[in-house]
Amino acid sequence: MEAARNRNTWHIHPDSAALAQRLAAAIARMAQEAIAARGAFHLVVAGGNTPRAAYAMLPQLGRDWQCWHLYHGDERCLPLQDPERNSLMLDTVWLSQVPIPARQIHHIPAERGAEVAARDYAALLPPHAFDLVLLGMGEDGHTASLFPGHDWGLEKSSP
Repeated sequence: MEAARNRNTWHIHPDSAALAQRLAAAIARMAQEAIAARGAFHLVVAGGNTPRAAYAMLPQLGRDWQCWHLYHGDERCLPLQDPERNSLMLDTVWLSQVPIPARQIHHIPAERGAEVAARDYAALLPPHAFDLVLLGMGEDGHTASLFPGHDWGLEKSSP
């Protein structure tokens, strides 16, 4: 039984639209389960273009928005209103349409530069585990702004 629980499960979808629909439904379902169990849902969102369509579906699928807490798994070091910012994409396709309290949406202050943003963001992350962490993979193999060949901050004193 233990071995069966630790196996990876692959979900194959016929196209990106089906993937987005399944992902949005899974996020909404996991949110309801976490809220029923603990009164809150703590979600780390992925950036980039891959999850955009799923995020756009969430306003129709989600509920109990006052219980959602969002954190970014990555961000681009660009000015706040730059169209390439993950936070701007998230605000445009999802967050502007739902009443999640602003104090529960935790954007990375990447406009301050990578080192300062990492330090400041690390200070506001919760001490508990997240309910769901979404990760995408870039064409160069990066995930969550961890790029191949770069310092990943593995030392205890690293942000």
